[in-house]
Amino acid sequence: MNRLVNGFVLVAGIAFSGMAAASSLPAVDGKWQCVPEQEKNHEQSWVTYDFKPDGTMSSQEWVRYEENDQTQLEFNLFIDYRYVAKDDDYMLKPVKLSREIITDPSNANPFDYATRRDLTGYRIFFKPVFQGKNEALFDMWYHIDPDTHFKMNCKRQLTLASLK
Repeated sequence: MNRLVNGFVLVAGIAFSGMAAASSLPAVDGKWQCVPEQEKNHEQSWVTYDFKPDGTMSSQEWVRYEENDQTQLEFNLFIDYRYVAKDDDYMLKPVKLSREIITDPSNANPFDYATRRDLTGYRIFFKPVFQGKNEALFDMWYHIDPDTHFKMNCKRQLTLASLK
């Protein structure tokens, strides 16, 4: 279970690196609700990304692992990032991380000190592939493993201001 959780935390922690000054990404500004393109067995999850024009982004991720129709681990992960545009890709770097364990009957403790340290050291790149103004596929990968991509199907969360 720990290996599964640690593997997921490494994939789920959407962390990007900023070497250039933060810049606004008007194409992705706003709040996006995303789900993995391919669901994994025994796992349910979703993520919201809230991109702000000041070069910051906050995310909330919800994850639940189940086995034999029983929840083995359920948690929320909250990460604040700095983001920058780099060519056609974007990078995010985590600046703050917190978590909320909802259910952990096996005491897997997926967020011990070492895991949090490792998670905040990761950088993730992504390239949004827009499918209209309010839908996109976020093609994502880690800086340490650029050939392994994971994809998130995302929809922009419309607000009254965005409807005007």
